[in-house]
Amino acid sequence: MHSIKKIYKQGKGPSSSHTMGPERAARSFLAAHPEADAFRVILYGSLSKTGVGHGTDQVLRETFAPRPADIQFSDEPLPASAHPNTLDLIALQEGEETGRQRGHPAPRPAPGGGGRRLY
Repeated sequence: MHSIKKIYKQGKGPSSSHTMGPERAARSFLAAHPEADAFRVILYGSLSKTGVGHGTDQVLRETFAPRPADIQFSDEPLPASAHPNTLDLIALQEGEETGRQRGHPAPRPAPGGGGRRLY
């Protein structure tokens, strides 16, 4: 059984799937790539369409700070099987890519999820 704090979470911005999930994915990716001196994030689907309005770009920049993060909003259509909140996380060191991972906020059993699934 989950505590009330695990079921209902308050995140930054109006949509937890657009802030909490990407923030958690970014934190996990940052921990896996301590060598990176910069990051690039490509947002797709719903994250791309509402990212600025829902604060996705801001929470990602804050998470990667003080390292710079280039946030890109892609219009590229996703395959029908893809999650609508997909993002690519890219680690950079001296301008060269050192790591890449695609992820999306994972479904949670209750509102205010903010989970993430990285591939």
